[in-house]
Amino acid sequence: MDCDYDADEEMDAMLVDEDEMDVDGGEVEMDDGGNREGGQGPDGVESDGSEFFWVEEEELCGPSSSNLGRKVRIMISNLYAHCYQAPREHLPRAPADLPYVLSTLKEHYPYRFRQQLRVTPYTFDHLVAELRDDPIFSNNSNCLQIPVDHQVALVLYRFGRYGNGASHADVAAWAGVGEGTVTLVTQQVITALLHRSFMKKAVQFPTAEEKEAAKQWVEDHFCRAWRNGFLFIDGTLVPLFDRPFWYGESYFDRKCNYSLNIQIISLPNLRIIDFGYGFTGSTHNATAWHQTRLPKEHQTILEHGEFVWADSAYPISTWVVTPYKRPLHDIRENEVFNNHVSMLRIRSEHVIGFLKGRFQSLKSLHVRICDEATHQFATQWVVACIATHAFAMQCEAEEHGDDQLSDDSFIGDGLSSDEDANVGGTQQTDDAKVLTSSKAWWEWLKGALFRSKERCMEYRRSHRR
Repeated sequence: MDCDYDADEEMDAMLVDEDEMDVDGGEVEMDDGGNREGGQGPDGVESDGSEFFWVEEEELCGPSSSNLGRKVRIMISNLYAHCYQAPREHLPRAPADLPYVLSTLKEHYPYRFRQQLRVTPYTFDHLVAELRDDPIFSNNSNCLQIPVDHQVALVLYRFGRYGNGASHADVAAWAGVGEGTVTLVTQQVITALLHRSFMKKAVQFPTAEEKEAAKQWVEDHFCRAWRNGFLFIDGTLVPLFDRPFWYGESYFDRKCNYSLNIQIISLPNLRIIDFGYGFTGSTHNATAWHQTRLPKEHQTILEHGEFVWADSAYPISTWVVTPYKRPLHDIRENEVFNNHVSMLRIRSEHVIGFLKGRFQSLKSLHVRICDEATHQFATQWVVACIATHAFAMQCEAEEHGDDQLSDDSFIGDGLSSDEDANVGGTQQTDDAKVLTSSKAWWEWLKGALFRSKERCMEYRRSHRR
């Protein structure tokens, strides 16, 4: 049986001419330009009638309704006009703290400003100046963005909080914005911080003067033979507040937390010059270390005789020096050597403590990892914190000098009793010749240390006489 029924033609036949009829079947008043005259919607909102027309629910279901097609179209129009199908509860906002922080605290109480935003006013102004011209803060909309300094302040405040204080609701109340705005602003500022131009300024390898100053620090505090070991490598874990839904078991670390593994390369003055990121908590430090830039390019980055100090989790090499492990650790001379290496390497622990003390969101990252995109966002959050911290250290050194950085209160806030101590594992190398050379280099450094200590003792004895 043939069927010539066309649903579209039937719907067109059911619809009346909307330019001539109103909802009740009467004529619609037209203006001089042939458009419907505006009116008020059900909530008293003015409407020009050019796109949507307002219809009460009683008109759709009452006796005046004429056809199904018109009802459906009117209902869809009302949905677009209202955006919400359920009535919304208006919640008055309390006064925001953000304007007070950027005005009163910044001008008159810089110490309290730093407690709130984790940077000094001097650093904050320089950071805003660096990010202000980023394209992410401009758009073609008639609706202007929040001022850049407010956006940067919001994200710095969020970087510095963890636990209950890091919730969207608390940050939104502090800044006087909506919770959705908190998410949007965070994404924008992190995007600006990750741009190559800013990263090059914030995290960079030391200049010749900075390298010489680092070597001189090692020589002054230990012995001349150790001066070429001016770099430190250490790993740290950034705990996540919840188990990731995306390959969750791979984030499970040795401390029974779910976390991200970060590799930090630093100088004795606590400056971060490079880092490795993107690793899950189950990744061993030695494995993550081999994926960073320094192991791959050490022949071009390091000059002849220069080397890196590491803990016992890292494989020994001719350019990587670690403490002795058991059973060699139990030999008296090796124990003394390990103690001096630990006194030197404590600077790398202070670097991590400084970073986590400034931006305490890294103590418990409040990002739920559900897929690859959210894993990348969590990693970008960590990288943005590292870059901002490195930039802040540069500004604070210009403002106060390097000497005061070692006594910063943020270092104590970031250090904890269970901070990443030496991780077990065998030091392995594929080349037996390299292993032999590394052990010989080990022994030479140990002998140089004892010769230096002996010279110091002789010098003291001679002056006592």
